[in-house]
Amino acid sequence: MTSQRGAERVAVDAFVKVSGADGQELVFRTRDLSENGLFLYTKVARAYPIKVGSTLHLELYDFDQHVACKVVVVRVVESGSAESDKFPTGFGVKIVECDDAARAALTTMISRIKSGEVY
Repeated sequence: MTSQRGAERVAVDAFVKVSGADGQELVFRTRDLSENGLFLYTKVARAYPIKVGSTLHLELYDFDQHVACKVVVVRVVESGSAESDKFPTGFGVKIVECDDAARAALTTMISRIKSGEVY
């Protein structure tokens, strides 16, 4: 699935840990991932201090792989919105900083998911 985001998105269910400027760590899941960003959600209803423009440190965990990068929140899906009827509430983030090793691990992770390879 490719859209105006500029990179193919792949469906994935992985854990993600984010932290903001206040240092608070929150755990989410991701529903899809691309080399440019991902969508994060949680099934636990609660208010999060995350809004469009928030900069976060993100750690993506998938099996034995770990990718850390800096992201910016680009959209938030609120409860009661049209999109929330089809998808869980959460937020989309764009990767804005990722070192070469993390970028390579992300590319490998996406390739593995696309091929259907399971560890």
